[in-house]
Amino acid sequence: CVRHPIAYSFVVGPGTLPWKTKIQGLGPTGRTAEGVDLSSAVASPTSGTVEFLICGSSKPGTYTVRTTGSYQILPAVNLPISVADSTFQVRRAATRTTLADKRLQGNKYRLSATVKDERKRGFKPTNGAEVKFQRKVNGAWTLIKGSGAMTDKGIATTVVRLAPGTKVRAVTAHAGYLGGSTSRPVRLGP
Repeated sequence: CVRHPIAYSFVVGPGTLPWKTKIQGLGPTGRTAEGVDLSSAVASPTSGTVEFLICGSSKPGTYTVRTTGSYQILPAVNLPISVADSTFQVRRAATRTTLADKRLQGNKYRLSATVKDERKRGFKPTNGAEVKFQRKVNGAWTLIKGSGAMTDKGIATTVVRLAPGTKVRAVTAHAGYLGGSTSRPVRLGP
């Protein structure tokens, strides 16, 4: 999960009595993703930063920050707080997929895909990414049946039986918070 900071600031004028406001994050579909309540009743500051939690289950797209609320002035009149909406973008984490092969015996090869995903401090090994292995047949990439695997500590492996000289590649699927990626093709050695 990533904490996305939202800065806020408003002025509470003299003669203002109780006030309250809600800062909400609305997801790409318009559903409320998260909200923070602020009020004079709990001595909330009138400026600062709130954080919205964006996790792997959060859909990519445009998120809207909506602020609503009210304040009271004498003689006990409630007035709405009006703040323009703002937006921010959520995208899937970029991935990088590489592929290595090792000939075992005859036409058997071990294919090892390494998958890393984007983090705050660079790309790190990805756990639980779905990887499918493909081979080139008549100019088109086709799935090698039974070769799908999930990464553990950033590595997914499979053993295949293919002719030497066959071009193969690994494809990491778009899923959850991960963007997909494809390795460079590898030609199986003799």
